[in-house]
Amino acid sequence: MVVMTAALMTSGVVPARATVSGENGRIAFRRYFNDDHTRGAIFTITSAGTGERQVTHPPRSKLTTEPDWAPSGRWIVYTVYPDAEEDRSRIFKIRPNGTDRANLGGSCVAPCLFDGFPSWSPNGGRIAFQRGLGPAVYQNKVIAIFVMRADGTHARQITQQGADPTVDAPYEDQTPTWSPTGDRLAFERFRRSTDHQAIFTVRLDGTGLRRITPWRLDASQPDWSPNGRWIAFRTQESSDRHGDIALVRPSGNRLHIITSGSGKWQSCSFSPNGKMITAGHAPGHGAAGNADVYTMKVDGTDLQNITNSNRWESAPDWGPRPT
Repeated sequence: MVVMTAALMTSGVVPARATVSGENGRIAFRRYFNDDHTRGAIFTITSAGTGERQVTHPPRSKLTTEPDWAPSGRWIVYTVYPDAEEDRSRIFKIRPNGTDRANLGGSCVAPCLFDGFPSWSPNGGRIAFQRGLGPAVYQNKVIAIFVMRADGTHARQITQQGADPTVDAPYEDQTPTWSPTGDRLAFERFRRSTDHQAIFTVRLDGTGLRRITPWRLDASQPDWSPNGRWIAFRTQESSDRHGDIALVRPSGNRLHIITSGSGKWQSCSFSPNGKMITAGHAPGHGAAGNADVYTMKVDGTDLQNITNSNRWESAPDWGPRPT
């Protein structure tokens, strides 16, 4: 376990996906505009913390969040929360310069209630995401992993196939990420009976389900490394104050934590060259309690605060250079 740098520990200030192999590009992240976290937009920034750009410009009634870069670097897919309500969320895509915004939620019809946490496939042809099913809004009986084409069509269910959308399922499956080969997904599974969660992997046909982290760790929001050897995730999902970034082999072996110290690490993303990780951390540098986006080496060393503001910034995804 590595020790958090003194700069972070003494600063006094505080939602995965697969990363495609390639040259490191810009980092996308979500910034909240208010303390209630009901308004926010997608931004991008260089890994040096320069050249910040706002990508989405939602109205005050909407929150845009959970960005994920296309493997070409020419699109960003993300989630929109109307009135900050996840239970009515939909998936959109947009160019990094803020143009060509498109709604990908056309397949979300009854019993679909919401779509969110999209993840682009390594070949760019499909998007994995979580979908809530039930008889009415706020009555999510089943939350499962789905895959659709990159244009939002042909959505099909991967996990909990055949589950009755009118009956409470024992699990909630969320935040998928693709393996670099595109033949498996990693995701977090929440067990409703115990309020614990773990990282699982599964084949695209729904078979080969495998748990790779212990339930007690409350692991969430996995991200698969570009070389396929590691899955990064955050721990202690239910805690607002404590939690680390950890790595594990897709087999479940060699699980180890790469961060330590005070505060709460948020979701993370590998760099396209596989040598770095970006993640949110609270507290960051600005107003007490607000998160900033950091970069680090894959062993948790060389921490760098790249947003360094008074707003809450997290949910980063490290994109490739555009092709």
